[in-house]
Amino acid sequence: PICPQNHVDIRRLLRIPDKYEDEIEKEDELNCANLVITLPTEASKIKDGGKLPVMIWIHAPSLLVATSVKLGKPMIVVSPNYRLNIFAFGARTGEKNLALQDQRCAIDWVVEHIAGFGGDKDNITLAGSSAGGVYVHAHTFLGAPIKRAILMSGSLYLSPPQPTERNEAFLAPLEKLVHEDSGASLEEAPAESLLKGLKSLNVNSMWLRETPELKDWRDRMEDVQALMVGDVEYESILWHNGLAALPPADVHALTSGLHPSLAEEYVLHPSSTAPPHLSALSLISTHLFHHPTYRIAARSRPKKPTYQYLIDEPNPFSPTSRAHHGVDLIYLFGGYDLSEWPEAEAVGKEMRAAWVKFVGGAEPWDSEGCMAFGPGGRCAVLDLKGKEWKERRKGRAMELMGEHEGVPGVVGGLVKGRISLDN
Repeated sequence: PICPQNHVDIRRLLRIPDKYEDEIEKEDELNCANLVITLPTEASKIKDGGKLPVMIWIHAPSLLVATSVKLGKPMIVVSPNYRLNIFAFGARTGEKNLALQDQRCAIDWVVEHIAGFGGDKDNITLAGSSAGGVYVHAHTFLGAPIKRAILMSGSLYLSPPQPTERNEAFLAPLEKLVHEDSGASLEEAPAESLLKGLKSLNVNSMWLRETPELKDWRDRMEDVQALMVGDVEYESILWHNGLAALPPADVHALTSGLHPSLAEEYVLHPSSTAPPHLSALSLISTHLFHHPTYRIAARSRPKKPTYQYLIDEPNPFSPTSRAHHGVDLIYLFGGYDLSEWPEAEAVGKEMRAAWVKFVGGAEPWDSEGCMAFGPGGRCAVLDLKGKEWKERRKGRAMELMGEHEGVPGVVGGLVKGRISLDN
């Protein structure tokens, strides 16, 4: 079973056709600390006496195991379940960040027991996408016994640890709703009542809380031997509907704190006749995803093997949706028939091969450049100082963001209360 949560049909975000069923998994608040291990047949007899590389994924694309076998580089994938939202971050007293603690428990379990499944406890890659990427990034500062990390469309820059005061400011209205519904406190209310309250407040997930171990994470180096980090072109689709509901004047008001040079770069000055919504979404993508990818890779590259990538291949099921947040999972999971779209199929094949190489300790591409997956099925390493990379990821805007303050406040105002997986 998994942790209780308000159901979201992920097929909508990923534009997956209805012929692929949306599986509803059993939920159990008290029995969701479990994990799934996917391994090659007779793994203990394969390679080096059974010591296969291991990837722990939050959550796991187990089909990568089949790909790894086909490539002659077999590996094991472990997918842990853990507590989510209010069940992980809602405690007013006692332990904090229970999601991280559950994940660390799973990592430690793998270290202790994976040899019995043919895996190498000293050759573990921790990987995750979106919120999973945030958690993986946190573990690189918490001494997790991992060798490599993969951050896909998520890092602590997307959702940094928050002070206790913010947690309490959220818990107070939630507790009021829960008490009205069930007559119980947050600590004693049934899971159904807690989820109902979260839905009323439009909260899909909660945030990490500040702890001494995560203090000054921005000034510290990720504690892994090798790092992969990347993003997709249209990350900010998560806020599309929320921003689209605002009048243009409100968007201009929210972005009025931008430095004039950045306002010019994003065409977000009030005198512009262009609708500001798409420009604001571009700003969000750069600040929360693209710029962090660049910053993390640039800081890490001189110290360790670091592999930066971008994904610009649009969703094959809905090309007008662009290469949106989550589309990388379609290509990496390999669970959908893409034969009708050879360009997309080529990207998926290249991605899966690169991820398998990285987990196995090989170089997936030249670490001095940025691997670009798509568009048009083209996969090539771009020069980070070259024109093409700068045009694809608004290199000039990234430079300006490093020079001017105020961007975090502007982006915070744009995204607050407007995120949704139903975009």
